[in-house]
Amino acid sequence: MFDSLEEKAAKKKARDEEQARIAAAEAAQAQSAAEERRRKAWLISAAGGAAEAKVAGDEFYECQLQVGMHAGRASFGEASGTRQVQSPAGTLMQIERIGWRLEHVDHVFMATGQTSTGRVMLSGENTAVSGVIVGIYLFRNDRSVESPSAAEPPPDFVVGS
Repeated sequence: MFDSLEEKAAKKKARDEEQARIAAAEAAQAQSAAEERRRKAWLISAAGGAAEAKVAGDEFYECQLQVGMHAGRASFGEASGTRQVQSPAGTLMQIERIGWRLEHVDHVFMATGQTSTGRVMLSGENTAVSGVIVGIYLFRNDRSVESPSAAEPPPDFVVGS
């Protein structure tokens, strides 16, 4: 009916061990889920796609990277804009480390929107265009660099990089 002090201590120890086991299992599951998210992020990145293509033995690999953005604004009869530039050099370096050599590059401007405003004291309109500048990179497989055994992310890969 009543437990002795030893029995109470044994039951408490068993509960604590069970809670520790559950916490360890939850931590392992969270770690596994984080690693899976990291792997998926790697595979959809340009470098991850290059690794996958290298493992598959493809002869060419193409990727498109945003290298700039222009935001145009038109109001009160005037048009203006701001430009942002971002360098894809880090990504291109990762792709070459995997075993690809840059063969060809081209850039395109993709309009994403525009605004117009009537000119003040003049006829016609001022129009401001917004868009992104995309680099299209074509790589050739460098057969002198051995393919990785699997398209796994490198240890320094961080989701969002």
